[in-house]
Amino acid sequence: MMSKYVLPGRLSAKVIALALSLMMGSMALAEIFKPSRYWATHLGEPHYAAMVPKAFGDWVELPDAGRVVVNPVQAENLARIYTETLARTYVHKPSHRLIMLSIAYGRDQSTDTQIHTPEQCYPSQGFRIEDQADETLSTPFGDIKAVRMATRLGERPEPLTYFIRVGDSVVRGSRDRNLVRLSMAMQGYLVDGMLLRVSEVSLQKESAFRLQEQFIGDLLKAVDSKDRGKLIGAMASR
Repeated sequence: MMSKYVLPGRLSAKVIALALSLMMGSMALAEIFKPSRYWATHLGEPHYAAMVPKAFGDWVELPDAGRVVVNPVQAENLARIYTETLARTYVHKPSHRLIMLSIAYGRDQSTDTQIHTPEQCYPSQGFRIEDQADETLSTPFGDIKAVRMATRLGERPEPLTYFIRVGDSVVRGSRDRNLVRLSMAMQGYLVDGMLLRVSEVSLQKESAFRLQEQFIGDLLKAVDSKDRGKLIGAMASR
């Protein structure tokens, strides 16, 4: 009868020892592969205010209109999450329509400092999300994974398009962001991240989305080739 109780006890001790060994091994591997370099340093520290032209193609900045652009997050969190933010409004000269541009950049995309997406920040500022869809934008440098949303604040409809770069990839969704972050961590890098958003106050949702796609394509062509990767990652080399 004694042996019936001793054997499971011995097995439990073995299981515990194995679990401890695996845990210690995981900790050792985590330390070995702990990122020690910032991707931003490898890429070159981006400065979007200088990088993004104030006039290009059919677009020209409308001075002093940046204040109408919705901030990515509440002001008290900007310094903690973002290294740089940029807000500008551009006039489309042929149609006189206004496109609002917002860029939010974070040098360190660790879990507690991840970029806030419009799904998070727009409702926090009173907007209602009426529609949302994953879309693929056609640009001169390849297709970009993006998200389109129809939002509204009272009587103000604001269709918007955004995309996110993490490290050297344009990604969509938290799963893809985490996979890129893990992949680059295995290469020894702490990844940076950038969210680019364009929007227009308009009742014509589909027309607004088309103009936003045109703006993004025109902007990518206008940015200096050495800086384009800071917007769209490895795609810029195509």
